[in-house]
Amino acid sequence: MGEFRLETERLVLREWHEGDFAALHALCTDPQVMATIGPLHDQQRTRDMFGRLQMRQARDGCTFWAMERKVDGRVLGYCGVGRGTVPQLEKELEVGWRLASDCWGQSYAREAAEATLAWISANHPNQPVWAITAVTNIRSRGLMERLGMRYRPEMDFEHPKVEIEHLRPHVTYWLEAA
Repeated sequence: MGEFRLETERLVLREWHEGDFAALHALCTDPQVMATIGPLHDQQRTRDMFGRLQMRQARDGCTFWAMERKVDGRVLGYCGVGRGTVPQLEKELEVGWRLASDCWGQSYAREAAEATLAWISANHPNQPVWAITAVTNIRSRGLMERLGMRYRPEMDFEHPKVEIEHLRPHVTYWLEAA
Protein backbone atom coordinates (compact mmCIF):
# COMPACT_ATOMS: atom_id res chain seq x y z
CA MET A 1 0.00 0.00 0.00
CA GLY A 2 1.34 3.43 -0.95
CA GLU A 3 1.88 6.44 1.22
CA PHE A 4 -1.18 8.48 2.15
CA ARG A 5 -1.73 11.60 0.04
CA LEU A 6 -4.82 13.81 -0.24
CA GLU A 7 -4.71 16.79 -2.60
CA THR A 8 -6.74 19.98 -2.77
CA GLU A 9 -6.38 22.92 -5.11
CA ARG A 10 -3.51 24.46 -3.10
CA LEU A 11 -2.50 21.80 -0.59
CA VAL A 12 -1.30 18.27 -0.09
CA LEU A 13 -2.23 16.44 3.11
CA ARG A 14 0.24 13.62 3.59
CA GLU A 15 2.11 11.42 6.02
CA TRP A 16 4.88 13.00 8.08
CA HIS A 17 8.48 12.63 6.90
CA GLU A 18 11.57 13.09 9.04
CA GLY A 19 12.37 16.26 7.12
CA ASP A 20 9.11 17.81 8.41
CA PHE A 21 10.26 17.92 12.02
CA ALA A 22 11.61 21.49 11.82
CA ALA A 23 8.29 22.77 10.42
CA LEU A 24 6.32 21.03 13.18
CA HIS A 25 8.69 22.41 15.81
CA ALA A 26 8.35 25.94 14.39
CA LEU A 27 4.56 25.57 14.62
CA CYS A 28 4.76 24.37 18.22
CA THR A 29 7.06 27.23 19.24
CA ASP A 30 5.04 30.03 17.63
CA PRO A 31 3.53 32.07 20.51
CA GLN A 32 0.52 33.10 18.40
CA VAL A 33 -0.29 29.51 17.42
CA MET A 34 0.18 28.17 20.93
CA ALA A 35 -1.72 30.99 22.69
CA THR A 36 -4.92 28.89 22.76
CA ILE A 37 -3.26 25.47 22.89
CA GLY A 38 -0.68 25.41 25.62
CA PRO A 39 2.96 25.97 26.44
CA LEU A 40 5.61 26.32 23.78
CA HIS A 41 7.33 23.02 23.05
CA ASP A 42 10.94 22.16 23.55
CA GLN A 43 12.62 19.85 21.02
CA GLN A 44 11.78 16.68 22.97
CA ARG A 45 8.11 17.54 23.34
CA THR A 46 7.83 18.17 19.61
CA ARG A 47 9.75 14.94 18.92
CA ASP A 48 7.24 13.04 21.09
CA MET A 49 4.32 14.62 19.22
CA PHE A 50 5.96 13.85 15.87
CA GLY A 51 6.28 10.20 16.89
CA ARG A 52 2.62 10.03 17.97
CA LEU A 53 1.48 11.51 14.64
CA GLN A 54 3.50 8.90 12.72
CA MET A 55 2.35 6.07 15.02
CA ARG A 56 -1.32 6.96 14.54
CA GLN A 57 -0.91 6.88 10.76
CA ALA A 58 0.70 3.44 10.93
CA ARG A 59 -1.85 2.09 13.41
CA ASP A 60 -5.09 3.73 12.21
CA GLY A 61 -4.45 4.71 8.59
CA CYS A 62 -5.04 8.35 9.49
CA THR A 63 -3.59 11.10 11.66
CA PHE A 64 -3.33 14.86 11.73
CA TRP A 65 -1.46 14.93 8.41
CA ALA A 66 1.28 17.31 7.33
CA MET A 67 -0.30 20.18 5.38
CA GLU A 68 2.03 21.07 2.52
CA ARG A 69 1.48 24.04 0.22
CA LYS A 70 1.82 22.94 -3.42
CA VAL A 71 3.32 26.14 -4.79
CA ASP A 72 6.47 25.98 -2.65
CA GLY A 73 6.41 22.69 -0.70
CA ARG A 74 6.27 24.45 2.66
CA VAL A 75 4.64 22.51 5.52
CA LEU A 76 2.18 25.09 6.87
CA GLY A 77 0.86 22.98 9.72
CA TYR A 78 -1.40 19.99 9.94
CA CYS A 79 -4.96 18.88 9.42
CA GLY A 80 -6.58 15.49 9.60
CA VAL A 81 -8.47 13.05 11.69
CA GLY A 82 -7.76 10.83 14.64
CA ARG A 83 -9.57 8.97 17.37
CA GLY A 84 -10.42 11.18 20.32
CA THR A 85 -8.18 10.89 23.37
CA VAL A 86 -10.29 12.70 25.99
CA PRO A 87 -12.81 10.63 27.97
CA GLN A 88 -15.86 12.39 26.49
CA LEU A 89 -14.84 11.53 22.93
CA GLU A 90 -12.57 8.56 23.39
CA LYS A 91 -12.32 6.60 20.13
CA GLU A 92 -14.70 8.97 18.28
CA LEU A 93 -13.53 10.53 15.00
CA GLU A 94 -12.03 13.94 15.70
CA VAL A 95 -11.07 16.43 13.01
CA GLY A 96 -8.33 18.88 13.91
CA TRP A 97 -5.87 21.39 12.52
CA ARG A 98 -3.03 23.71 13.44
CA LEU A 99 -1.71 26.34 11.05
CA ALA A 100 1.32 28.66 11.05
CA SER A 101 0.25 32.14 12.13
CA ASP A 102 1.66 33.82 9.02
CA CYS A 103 -0.78 31.71 6.98
CA TRP A 104 -3.93 32.64 8.92
CA GLY A 105 -6.74 34.31 7.01
CA GLN A 106 -5.95 32.62 3.68
CA SER A 107 -8.50 29.75 4.00
CA TYR A 108 -5.83 27.02 4.13
CA ALA A 109 -7.31 25.45 7.26
CA ARG A 110 -10.79 25.44 5.75
CA GLU A 111 -9.56 23.92 2.48
CA ALA A 112 -7.71 21.19 4.37
CA ALA A 113 -10.59 20.56 6.80
CA GLU A 114 -13.12 20.24 3.96
CA ALA A 115 -10.86 17.71 2.23
CA THR A 116 -10.47 15.84 5.52
CA LEU A 117 -14.24 15.71 6.01
CA ALA A 118 -14.66 14.39 2.46
CA TRP A 119 -12.04 11.70 3.21
CA ILE A 120 -13.88 10.77 6.42
CA SER A 121 -17.17 10.55 4.52
CA ALA A 122 -15.61 8.18 1.97
CA ASN A 123 -13.71 6.05 4.50
CA HIS A 124 -15.99 6.15 7.55
CA PRO A 125 -19.44 6.71 6.05
CA ASN A 126 -22.27 7.85 8.30
CA GLN A 127 -20.01 8.28 11.33
CA PRO A 128 -20.26 11.48 13.36
CA VAL A 129 -17.24 13.76 13.49
CA TRP A 130 -16.22 15.83 16.49
CA ALA A 131 -13.93 18.80 17.03
CA ILE A 132 -12.72 20.35 20.26
CA THR A 133 -10.88 23.52 21.14
CA ALA A 134 -10.27 25.90 24.01
CA VAL A 135 -13.23 28.17 24.74
CA THR A 136 -11.01 31.13 23.83
CA ASN A 137 -9.99 29.81 20.39
CA ILE A 138 -12.37 31.98 18.39
CA ARG A 139 -10.62 31.26 15.05
CA SER A 140 -11.06 27.49 15.33
CA ARG A 141 -14.60 27.81 16.62
CA GLY A 142 -15.45 29.99 13.62
CA LEU A 143 -14.03 27.42 11.23
CA MET A 144 -15.97 24.63 12.94
CA GLU A 145 -19.16 26.61 12.35
CA ARG A 146 -18.25 27.37 8.72
CA LEU A 147 -17.75 23.63 8.21
CA GLY A 148 -21.35 23.08 9.33
CA MET A 149 -20.44 21.70 12.73
CA ARG A 150 -22.83 22.35 15.61
CA TYR A 151 -21.75 23.57 19.03
CA ARG A 152 -22.72 21.14 21.79
CA PRO A 153 -22.62 23.22 25.03
CA GLU A 154 -23.75 20.25 27.12
CA MET A 155 -20.42 18.62 26.24
CA ASP A 156 -18.15 21.47 27.38
CA PHE A 157 -15.37 20.05 29.55
CA GLU A 158 -12.10 20.70 31.32
CA HIS A 159 -9.36 19.18 29.14
CA PRO A 160 -7.33 16.85 31.38
CA LYS A 161 -4.15 17.12 29.28
CA VAL A 162 -3.98 20.92 29.01
CA GLU A 163 -1.33 22.31 31.32
CA ILE A 164 -2.32 25.99 31.37
CA GLU A 165 -5.31 26.44 33.65
CA HIS A 166 -7.14 29.18 31.71
CA LEU A 167 -6.94 27.02 28.53
CA ARG A 168 -8.50 23.90 30.11
CA PRO A 169 -12.15 24.88 29.47
CA HIS A 170 -12.96 23.29 26.10
CA VAL A 171 -15.92 23.34 23.76
CA THR A 172 -17.17 20.51 21.58
CA TYR A 173 -18.56 20.74 18.06
CA TRP A 174 -20.29 17.94 16.19
CA LEU A 175 -21.19 16.97 12.66
CA GLU A 176 -23.75 14.18 12.32
CA ALA A 177 -21.79 12.65 9.46
CA ALA A 178 -18.96 14.00 7.34
